[in-house]
Amino acid sequence: MYIKNMVMRFENLVFLSHPVTPKSGIMAKINLDNGKELSVICGEGFYSSSRKGNRALCTSVEDAASFEVMIDGEVIGWQSRENITKLMKEYGK
Repeated sequence: MYIKNMVMRFENLVFLSHPVTPKSGIMAKINLDNGKELSVICGEGFYSSSRKGNRALCTSVEDAASFEVMIDGEVIGWQSRENITKLMKEYGK
Protein backbone atom coordinates (compact mmCIF):
# COMPACT_ATOMS: atom_id res chain seq x y z
CA MET A 1 0.00 0.00 0.00
CA TYR A 2 1.31 3.46 -0.87
CA ILE A 3 0.06 6.55 0.95
CA LYS A 4 1.11 9.76 -0.81
CA ASN A 5 0.77 13.21 0.74
CA MET A 6 -1.10 11.87 3.74
CA VAL A 7 -0.14 12.37 7.35
CA MET A 8 1.50 9.08 8.27
CA ARG A 9 -0.08 7.52 11.36
CA PHE A 10 -0.55 4.06 12.78
CA GLU A 11 -4.29 4.44 12.13
CA ASN A 12 -3.58 4.54 8.36
CA LEU A 13 -2.19 0.99 8.37
CA VAL A 14 -4.31 -1.83 6.96
CA PHE A 15 -3.62 -5.16 8.65
CA LEU A 16 -4.04 -8.53 6.96
CA SER A 17 -3.20 -12.08 8.01
CA HIS A 18 0.57 -12.61 8.00
CA PRO A 19 1.49 -14.66 4.89
CA VAL A 20 3.82 -17.01 6.82
CA THR A 21 1.69 -17.40 9.96
CA PRO A 22 -1.88 -16.59 8.81
CA LYS A 23 -3.56 -18.27 11.81
CA SER A 24 -1.39 -16.59 14.44
CA GLY A 25 -0.16 -13.25 13.08
CA ILE A 26 -1.06 -10.02 11.29
CA MET A 27 0.94 -7.68 9.07
CA ALA A 28 0.71 -4.23 7.49
CA LYS A 29 3.20 -2.95 4.93
CA ILE A 30 3.52 0.51 3.37
CA ASN A 31 5.93 2.47 1.23
CA LEU A 32 6.74 5.86 2.72
CA ASP A 33 6.94 9.01 0.57
CA ASN A 34 10.73 8.64 0.30
CA GLY A 35 10.40 5.07 -1.04
CA LYS A 36 11.37 3.22 2.14
CA GLU A 37 9.22 0.23 3.03
CA LEU A 38 7.85 -0.14 6.54
CA SER A 39 6.46 -3.45 7.81
CA VAL A 40 4.50 -3.81 11.06
CA ILE A 41 3.69 -7.28 12.40
CA CYS A 42 2.31 -8.93 15.51
CA GLY A 43 1.98 -12.58 16.35
CA GLU A 44 3.42 -15.80 17.60
CA GLY A 45 7.22 -15.85 17.28
CA PHE A 46 7.62 -12.14 16.50
CA TYR A 47 9.11 -9.35 18.65
CA SER A 48 5.63 -8.24 19.66
CA SER A 49 3.03 -8.96 22.28
CA SER A 50 -0.66 -9.61 22.18
CA ARG A 51 -3.00 -8.94 25.02
CA LYS A 52 -2.49 -12.68 25.72
CA GLY A 53 1.29 -12.27 26.32
CA ASN A 54 4.65 -11.92 24.53
CA ARG A 55 4.90 -13.65 21.16
CA ALA A 56 1.37 -15.07 21.54
CA LEU A 57 -1.31 -15.36 18.87
CA CYS A 58 -2.44 -12.09 17.35
CA THR A 59 -5.23 -12.44 14.81
CA SER A 60 -6.50 -8.84 14.78
CA VAL A 61 -5.09 -5.40 15.49
CA GLU A 62 -7.32 -5.26 18.56
CA ASP A 63 -5.42 -8.30 19.97
CA ALA A 64 -2.09 -6.47 19.71
CA ALA A 65 -0.41 -4.78 22.67
CA SER A 66 2.89 -4.09 20.83
CA PHE A 67 4.35 -4.68 17.37
CA GLU A 68 7.55 -5.63 15.56
CA VAL A 69 8.59 -3.02 12.98
CA MET A 70 11.05 -3.48 10.13
CA ILE A 71 12.35 -0.57 8.13
CA ASP A 72 15.45 -0.52 5.93
CA GLY A 73 16.30 -4.04 7.14
CA GLU A 74 16.35 -2.92 10.78
CA VAL A 75 14.02 -4.75 13.17
CA ILE A 76 12.65 -2.83 16.14
CA GLY A 77 10.64 -4.92 18.58
CA TRP A 78 7.80 -4.26 20.97
CA GLN A 79 6.70 -0.89 19.58
CA SER A 80 3.53 0.89 20.68
CA ARG A 81 1.05 2.42 18.27
CA GLU A 82 2.36 5.87 19.20
CA ASN A 83 6.00 4.86 18.58
CA ILE A 84 5.06 3.46 15.17
CA THR A 85 3.53 6.81 14.21
CA LYS A 86 6.78 8.51 15.30
CA LEU A 87 8.87 6.02 13.28
CA MET A 88 6.72 6.60 10.19
CA LYS A 89 7.30 10.34 10.44
CA GLU A 90 11.03 10.00 11.21
CA TYR A 91 11.83 7.48 8.46
CA GLY A 92 9.41 9.01 5.96
CA LYS A 93 11.46 12.18 5.55
